[in-house]
Amino acid sequence: MAAHQTAVAAGLFAVLVLIYLWPALVGGGVLTSTSLLYQWAPWQQAMPADMSSYYNLALSDVPMSYLPWDVLARDLIRSGTFPAWNQHALAGTPLFANASVAWLSPFSVPLWVFPLKYGLGVAAAAKLWAAAFGTYLLVRELRLGFWPGIVAGTSFALCSFDVVWLSHGAHVSAGALLPWLLWLTERIMRDRRLSNGIPLALLVAVTQFSGHPGTQLHVLAFTLLYAIGRAVAVRDAGPREILLRLGTIVASLASGTLVAAVVLLPAQLAAAGTAGEVARRNGASALPGSTLPLEAMRAVPFPDWWGRPSENLIRGPANYNERALYGGAVATVLALVALLAPDGWPRKAPFVALGAVGLAVAFDLAPMRDLFNALPLFDHVQNQRLLLWFLLAIAVLAAFGLERVLSKERQWPTWTALAGAGLVAIAGLSALQLEGGDVGDAFHRLTSRFAATTDGALALASVLRWILLAGVLAGLCLLVRRQTRHRAAIGAAIALLAAIDMLSFAAGYQPITPSATAFPPRTPAIAFLQRRIDEGRIVGTGYALASDWSTTYGLRDARGYDAPQPSLRYLRLWRALNQTQQGWQPLDLRGVASESAGILGALGVRYVVTEPKTLLDEGRSSRLRSAYSGTDAKIYRNEVAAPRVVVARDVVLAADEDEEFAGVVADGFDPRRTVVARTDDLPPGVAADQLAGAGSAHVVDEENARVTIRTETDAQALVMLGDAWAPGWKVTVDGRPARQVRSDLVMRGVVVPAGVHEVEWSYSVPGLRAGAVASTVGVVVLLAWAGAALVSRRRTQAR
Repeated sequence: MAAHQTAVAAGLFAVLVLIYLWPALVGGGVLTSTSLLYQWAPWQQAMPADMSSYYNLALSDVPMSYLPWDVLARDLIRSGTFPAWNQHALAGTPLFANASVAWLSPFSVPLWVFPLKYGLGVAAAAKLWAAAFGTYLLVRELRLGFWPGIVAGTSFALCSFDVVWLSHGAHVSAGALLPWLLWLTERIMRDRRLSNGIPLALLVAVTQFSGHPGTQLHVLAFTLLYAIGRAVAVRDAGPREILLRLGTIVASLASGTLVAAVVLLPAQLAAAGTAGEVARRNGASALPGSTLPLEAMRAVPFPDWWGRPSENLIRGPANYNERALYGGAVATVLALVALLAPDGWPRKAPFVALGAVGLAVAFDLAPMRDLFNALPLFDHVQNQRLLLWFLLAIAVLAAFGLERVLSKERQWPTWTALAGAGLVAIAGLSALQLEGGDVGDAFHRLTSRFAATTDGALALASVLRWILLAGVLAGLCLLVRRQTRHRAAIGAAIALLAAIDMLSFAAGYQPITPSATAFPPRTPAIAFLQRRIDEGRIVGTGYALASDWSTTYGLRDARGYDAPQPSLRYLRLWRALNQTQQGWQPLDLRGVASESAGILGALGVRYVVTEPKTLLDEGRSSRLRSAYSGTDAKIYRNEVAAPRVVVARDVVLAADEDEEFAGVVADGFDPRRTVVARTDDLPPGVAADQLAGAGSAHVVDEENARVTIRTETDAQALVMLGDAWAPGWKVTVDGRPARQVRSDLVMRGVVVPAGVHEVEWSYSVPGLRAGAVASTVGVVVLLAWAGAALVSRRRTQAR
């Protein structure tokens, strides 16, 4: 071990990850929270009897957005199709510009290469291992020992941020790289060789490829601020040299970001003017959980004080994923040792400062929160998740603390920290409100995570867990003083205790589902819809046939949760169906009234899926008719659903968006024959009756980003394709560019002359070409940098 410490550390972290994800890597299970779909139609009858053991409602985003995106992306990539457009959600939405699909991240490779059920586990394991090993390398670069590095890596790899967001994919893909960036930054601050900036720039590019803009921004901001903090503490160089080192880091951040422009620019352009972008303004202060009440600080020592959703216990402030800030009981006590110890402050100070900033922003402490929410870029992401900074600070400071515990220095910081741990336990006990049976349930919960359900038993179990871990740590610290010759063995014991701590915290939160039931089956209702895909889109009431998951069956849904979409115009139209719809939530229908059929018809919705016993209005005046009735679901047919292509028999001209909206939601609006068009999209002087004609039009060919239509009309007519309008779409008529006409508020149309014509709609990802050029420039910059570094090195060797 002494001769190969780095290799041993890498192996230990591999064992740690294997223990945690064993069922998904070796045991045949699947790391996914799709089990929650079984509580909704059409899968309720197939619900597994043991589902409660791998169920977590707090991870509903995974089957309702993140996993379907990955499945669709995987299918397109493996078929050799460029994934420009997603036709399966929101009547069509940008796909390559979806920043949460980490297209070029190395952590996504297992998803594209391996069988999906296995690839999910491998991708997750790679992220956790990278988080652990990167933290270890950072700690060793800070001149700390082997076991402190192991403790830090264990703490950060299984901290609450990595555990709760693991199956979402993009969050941890970016967050896991933070310690690697700091490791390279530390190397540059210690030795500014020209070549040191190149691996940092490459890693910045990988971070920017990893998706989730908020986490990317937080990771790179921590890196820059850390470099500035370390520059202040450097004593082995003059001001000019320090500025050169900082300049190297800034150049690395800039050039690495430039390399990633091919994905960053399309994502930025697609986000503009969308519901998701609006919801995240001002630091996402309008989103639930974007700020935390001070009582959530209990989660630092007692993460499960209010229970947790993996045991179907959803209590406490905010929600569990947003308030989770557990870095480990062992790590927290050791971090307190580091705070009390007088040595090492030039190296510790940046972590203390940035960890405190992360807490201050998350808990809405002025002026720090207001400052971050006002900063460019930060004003459009969810800054509560700066808790990541705090969790990394806990991990690294724990390494400093363990270094002190194992040293020959005076141990008053250790005993003071352990006394503080005792005070935390006393404070926790004093806050309990126990009832009969709570004590026994609390002790039982220490060995069975489903044992306690009452508030008192849950809180007591959390306190007992803290006392147990802190007590064992105190015993080991005492042993260090008495067995000075066995410090390495005691360090190993403390590292093992930290691993037990983090593994017990992480256990069960991410469901690992038996392979046979991992993905809900294709039911008769789904088969019914698949046979009628060409008839139009579908929609579900409530969570029936959950939005985006319908993508995995090849169905086209008018709902979706494709961040940052939908567009504001689409959201406005949807709110005519559901007045309580929030822009940051998956699009939802509480029910469907007969008068709503016209709006759904404008979105091309032919079938409405409901729970089996749901009854919708089918009176003589109703536009809804029962089409399928089974034990899995009930499906209604919308008689006024617009066909995929509409030749306008009547055209309603609108001067502005309000008039467009009014025309689509008007009583009696029939989307099968009437099209609402924006006046300023039309050639000057064209009247409504000059756009209405008789004839036919239908799709003759379709690819991912191209739709070809054959039209035959008796006069000039407005022909509407019932797919969502978005920047990047262009249209030609008989090969000649034509003018787009935004139709029915959110769809796209074109005016065609009389006769037979071919209309072709094609989509080019906005910003993709410019992003590719910028990325090429970034690559050239890095190659030039590498060449200059090589020449400099050879000159140095020649001397």
